[in-house]
Amino acid sequence: MVRLFERSFELGVKAVQLLHDRPIDALLEASMRTGVKPYVVYSTELFGAKLQQALDKLKPLSPQVVAVHAEVADRHDWSRVMERLRIIEEFDATPGIATHKPGVTIPWIEKEDLPVDVILAPLNKIGYGMEPDFQQSLRAIEECSRAIVAIKPLAAGRLRATEAFEFVYKYVGCAAVGVASEDEMSQTYQAAREAYAESR
Repeated sequence: MVRLFERSFELGVKAVQLLHDRPIDALLEASMRTGVKPYVVYSTELFGAKLQQALDKLKPLSPQVVAVHAEVADRHDWSRVMERLRIIEEFDATPGIATHKPGVTIPWIEKEDLPVDVILAPLNKIGYGMEPDFQQSLRAIEECSRAIVAIKPLAAGRLRATEAFEFVYKYVGCAAVGVASEDEMSQTYQAAREAYAESR
């Protein structure tokens, strides 16, 4: 993981979406080795002292966005979401929410006017992971007043990178994608750059 982070920096992609707390050590090591301070978007289901500990560990990277994980947010429990957001706000990061149900959770966020500026939501042309359905989710994303980061743009490998990003960049300007090798990273980043340039 350290080498993948280093290679990503070499390719000019210095933004990282961390899921939970497992890759923190690898990212810290890659940052120290390269001198690169990445733009970090951190999504976590932790709360209370455990969330505070994870944020303290991340402090050297100054994460820009910390999002309440979909496992919590998609239950629409206002108090559980807010207890996490209060800790995030105290940490001085941009608060966010991740969702696997954009069609219902984004409207809930808007209705409750939750204090978040960023939403991580699945967005891809076949509707993979876009619950409750593609059309309702797409409408919620289009009408959202917060910044959207597209997750699952490749639909877990079901889409070619070029067609995936051409679709995503019609609706949002930012996407997070998982990569497992340096070759995959190079090809995916190139496809994303080309699609982004075409969309502007």
